Amino acid sequence: MKLIIFYSVLLLLSCSVNSAKKIKSINNPLLVSILVNSKLANLNILQKNIEKNLLVKIYEVPSTEENKCFPESHGICKHKYYLATSQLDDSPIINAYYLGEFGEIVEYKWEKTNELDTAIIYIRTNKYSKAALNYNKSLINIEKLYKIIAKPNKVILK
Repeated sequence: MKLIIFYSVLLLLSCSVNSAKKIKSINNPLLVSILVNSKLANLNILQKNIEKNLLVKIYEVPSTEENKCFPESHGICKHKYYLATSQLDDSPIINAYYLGEFGEIVEYKWEKTNELDTAIIYIRTNKYSKAALNYNKSLINIEKLYKIIAKPNKVILK
């Protein structure tokens, strides 16, 4: 009986070792940076009174390339922005786009549209991040308003 229990335990242990999944490393530096450093804005949860027929998310990734507004510190002057879209059906068309580099997006606003699989979103941006503007009073902020027209296979930034 002890021998049967011993072999049963041995069999169970060998099965559990073989069923372990091998975890693969992601070798795309941009994707890793977005996953690790980004702040997500799920725009579909905004303005609940507007029906959304396209899933839209914006990822804010700190830009470390130009850091002149925080002398000798680790503050973030600007961010890089990526937009991801997906249709809301069983076999969706999904895409991701690079919007550009801004100090900070400070406001998002949806515009109602009856066009299928289309999102119209206004974003208000600052040239520099709020932290940079508070830290370095010599920076001159420039505020811009952009219109994003997002479709499953195309994004226009005006």
